[in-house]
Amino acid sequence: MRKTLSVILSVSALTLAGCQSAGGTSQHGINQTTGVADVLAAATAESTTETSATSSESEETNIYDISSILEYGDEDVDLDLTVLSSNMIYSEVFAMVYAPEEYIGKTIKMEGMFSYVEDESTGKCYYACIVRDATQCCAQGIEFIPTEDYTYPDDFPAVGEDICVAGVFDTYKEGNGQYITLRDARLLPLTSE
Repeated sequence: MRKTLSVILSVSALTLAGCQSAGGTSQHGINQTTGVADVLAAATAESTTETSATSSESEETNIYDISSILEYGDEDVDLDLTVLSSNMIYSEVFAMVYAPEEYIGKTIKMEGMFSYVEDESTGKCYYACIVRDATQCCAQGIEFIPTEDYTYPDDFPAVGEDICVAGVFDTYKEGNGQYITLRDARLLPLTSE
């Protein structure tokens, strides 16, 4: 089942590349790629080229540097994604997936669609919050590990329903892969409620 979660998150990342025109090239001018690493490398190359072109005399800017992001809402939260537009949320989550070292230790608050998978061989449960861009064609997800105060399914929405979570951003290794997560996550009321 861990592979299922990896596949779901990988498909979400590939969906970014899937926003293509019928001719086989993306709407963003990135050539068709063969994998997630190629998609991320092409997106980074395009972003770096655009950044360099607009700031010819200034030092190169790290596009994933979150130190300039303002704190919003909850004072216990370093980065509140619930106050951003859907495109900004999607972009920020993409940055978290691509450059996780910039976010480690930050408390992140986010809303999205709840996802749940249980690995039948180990009994381990995986929870995720999936966000979509404004056109609803592309999705990115962040796994979260709830505190021991929560019991599945009693304390969670149904799979596919909206959820709001806040937790400390971290990475971990399992098998041959490195994954991102929100540790010690707590469920919060949705901002629209």
